[in-house]
Amino acid sequence: QKYYHIVRLMGRSASNIALEVALLTRPNACLLGEEVARDKKSLKDLTMDLADMIEQRSAAGKDYGVVILPEGLIEFIPEFNALISELNDKLAAAGARATEASVLEVLSPENASVFKYLPDFIRAQLLLDRDPHGNVQVAKIETEKLLAATVKTELEKRRVAGSYKGSFK
Repeated sequence: QKYYHIVRLMGRSASNIALEVALLTRPNACLLGEEVARDKKSLKDLTMDLADMIEQRSAAGKDYGVVILPEGLIEFIPEFNALISELNDKLAAAGARATEASVLEVLSPENASVFKYLPDFIRAQLLLDRDPHGNVQVAKIETEKLLAATVKTELEKRRVAGSYKGSFK
């Protein structure tokens, strides 16, 4: 009872498996792609929601929990949907190189900003893991690690501000 577990389950275009598992296991949070899309939640929104939940649980002496999400969640986040779509288009072009510098040169300013915000390991996954058609292999993107990294950063900001005193591991 000292860790948070962020669990990615199969389910790329539908979150029904994550929902079924959540109904059976009662995690502290379950992110569903369809709800993220409906509410147009950004990565920052999801990060803040999870950080709020973790901070509230910590105030009650509970620095542990479980978060469930489907592997395709990243496609439902509006800014990632746009980024992945543009990456697929740009990297499918003849002679396109999958390096950070070359990708940043051809991305729109909005998508370049999203790309730069991502941790190094996610940027690498977006560039290296392509299917035979040149598309990003969404199932290989470690969305759970992305959320863990962004939540950890947010909780550290809250720790400095004095509102969070717990442990996030």
